[in-house]
Amino acid sequence: MDTRVGQRFGHYELTALLGKGGMGEVYEAYDTDKGRKVALKILPDQYAQDERYRARFLRESHAAAILQEPHVIPIHDWGEIDGNLYIDMRLVQGQTLHELIGKGPLEPDRAVAIVQQIAEALDAAHEEGLIHRDVKPQNIIVTRSDFAYLVDFGIAETHGDVRLTMAGTQIGSFAYMAPERFNDEPSTPASDIYSLACLLYEALTGDLPFPGDSYEHLIAAHVSSPPPKPSEANKRVPAALDAVIARGMAKDPDDRYGTASAFGRAAQRAVRASAEVAAPDVNTQMAPWISPLPNSVDPPAPGRATRTGPTVTLEDAVTRSSSVPILIIGVIAALVLGALGVVIGLLVSDRSTPDNTPAPTTVTAQPPPTVTVQAPAPSPTAKPTAAPPPSPTARASVPATARPPVDAAVAQLRAIAAQDRYIVKRDGENLWVPQLSSKRPGVFDEGHTWDNSQILQEHLRLRDQYGALLLWSGDWSVFDAPDFWVTIAPFTFPTSDGALQWCRDQGLSNNYCFAKLISTTHPRKGTTALN
Repeated sequence: MDTRVGQRFGHYELTALLGKGGMGEVYEAYDTDKGRKVALKILPDQYAQDERYRARFLRESHAAAILQEPHVIPIHDWGEIDGNLYIDMRLVQGQTLHELIGKGPLEPDRAVAIVQQIAEALDAAHEEGLIHRDVKPQNIIVTRSDFAYLVDFGIAETHGDVRLTMAGTQIGSFAYMAPERFNDEPSTPASDIYSLACLLYEALTGDLPFPGDSYEHLIAAHVSSPPPKPSEANKRVPAALDAVIARGMAKDPDDRYGTASAFGRAAQRAVRASAEVAAPDVNTQMAPWISPLPNSVDPPAPGRATRTGPTVTLEDAVTRSSSVPILIIGVIAALVLGALGVVIGLLVSDRSTPDNTPAPTTVTAQPPPTVTVQAPAPSPTAKPTAAPPPSPTARASVPATARPPVDAAVAQLRAIAAQDRYIVKRDGENLWVPQLSSKRPGVFDEGHTWDNSQILQEHLRLRDQYGALLLWSGDWSVFDAPDFWVTIAPFTFPTSDGALQWCRDQGLSNNYCFAKLISTTHPRKGTTALN
């Protein structure tokens, strides 16, 4: 039994032991000064007077404190009490990735999503000149909402620092160490990327990439054996991930991905590509779920050429095909109306005046009307089946000539929302989600008037940071108006408590995150919850 539990440590009351590691013990503690629960890391007594350990411990606190990245646990304070060094951190409820993998391999999309979050934390560290050097499942905490944190910068190395490796001791875990580190070469960001690839392999298969029955065999495998293929160890893993793991675990650091996030994005693309191959035809599935364009869109800037089609450049789960049927139907409708106009014109030109003298005609060039066609809205019980082609005269409530051209930002927002709606309808209806943003074009908020281009940029930022999804409010009964974009985090919960806890885990207030029930049938009352 640990003797510190139940004792005071300065102004902290130590209530439970959360974990032990080579660099210290982590306790759940109550900060009596601030009146809050925290995670408190304390250097063990036997190491407190060792200057090498003290230097490494202090560097961990400084390295983690300067990183302003959501996937690095925030540091509240650090220092020394009664001759013992400590770090005061946010208390996060969750499991280590090591504990999750212990229950079996993760689904590929879940494993990749967690790894991508850790990749973002590593890139932030690398930009500050810090190399983590101990990326492994034990140093990743995953909350109930699958939000991942990278911890333990106790052996982080800053470019130019004196090496702290002691004779006969290798810093870091052998199972995840890059080949160059066994040759005592300097650590680089590529070393962390190698470790992250090893970690992803383990998350996908439940096994280490090179199990090894001895340190000698393990080191030899890292240095000379080809990277293993996760699809051969677990048939549920897409074969496309084999090449991603192989490049991430390349023997030469120069052959690996340039950044950790690049590795994560490549893994996401591999999973998406495999899902698209296995999924039913997107056009057939999506046709009933495509919502109308907003009634008010931003006109192009003066002198700017009007875009005639959507430009979709996302690396996220957005496909061009979702917007193609609507555009094709619009073109056909325009041609039909144009043909009707020609026929009517010929009929008029054949008419004569009362004295049988042909009536003079004046031809004035007119721009062709802009025709927008609305796909039929689904009923609350509708299933994703193919919809019949809409009438060319649909959406007569808004004159075609009164509607401004649809700019590229709206086209991109529409393409994202169309696909995301299918995902949310399938996996999230009548469940609670964290809502991150809701913007109306033309509304003044946060110091400026929002337009669709700004809304798109905000959504792409949130999509990159959280993997967020985009909704069009008119598709869902729970929103009070049918004409604004809504960004939600991609996590669902049976009650509002889970969504609110996710918001709190990110340190987001009610101004930036709250719980929202997603439904096409539920009345609006009672569908929003705040912290």
